[in-house]
Amino acid sequence: MKTILIINGEKYWPDYFAGYHVVQKRIQALECIVKDSSLYFIDLEGVCKPDIVFWRLGAVNPEAKHRSILELIDYFGIPCVNAASTLLMGYDRLSMLNRLKKIGLPVIVFNVASATTQLKNLKMEFPFVVKVGNHHGGYGKSLVTNEEQWEELKDLLFIHNDYVTTEQFIDYQYDIRYLAVNDKVWAMKRKGRYWKANSLTREYQLIEPEEEWIGKVKQLKEDIRADIVAIDVLQTENGEKFILEYNDIPGLSGFPEEAKIELSETVKNRFK
Repeated sequence: MKTILIINGEKYWPDYFAGYHVVQKRIQALECIVKDSSLYFIDLEGVCKPDIVFWRLGAVNPEAKHRSILELIDYFGIPCVNAASTLLMGYDRLSMLNRLKKIGLPVIVFNVASATTQLKNLKMEFPFVVKVGNHHGGYGKSLVTNEEQWEELKDLLFIHNDYVTTEQFIDYQYDIRYLAVNDKVWAMKRKGRYWKANSLTREYQLIEPEEEWIGKVKQLKEDIRADIVAIDVLQTENGEKFILEYNDIPGLSGFPEEAKIELSETVKNRFK
């Protein structure tokens, strides 16, 4: 019986893999070893030598260990959804933005400093958003609306040993997530509780995806060789649209059941 290792992810995923040996482990408690040219995954519940990895790590703060595990998966050629090489490409926020820019998709203009010693050079016209490093899920981000806030935030940021970006605040009407799984595309209009577009979502509605943006998300999916990818698009009151980021491990909450089925079939098809 083939073994599917699910890393993190929702608890319902094993239900989609009847007939397979399914092991679900959390990256926070997981370690890897290589022995006799084989890759093993170990936690307190035991040892797993998977035939395929279903990577559903989600919006956690990335650690060097996560990247090391992906490099090992890639090195040993273990099938992974998304592919480990694809996940490594988008592992860091700057590499993600770099990829979007290279294929000509409309990203938000930003300033960046490789160290907090250069914070004095990142100031923009108020209001602007400050982002520290590579955090996800709304963490490491602040909205600066005046000089006093900026001075206080600079004092706090100075203790971080990471890069910092600033970008002009987009007074968005709502954001739209375009989700692509294989050749299928869905769109969801969302509104966050506060200014952070994709955090603490309080309103969402499935909408008909626009042909232009179907083309853009498929272009990205093909470029990074992804099975699943999502782009988050901010729309302003006057109709302008900007890509906030792409997500190669997007959540599926609120999307049709078809999206989960399509993704689980993708995992199973790796065995063929």
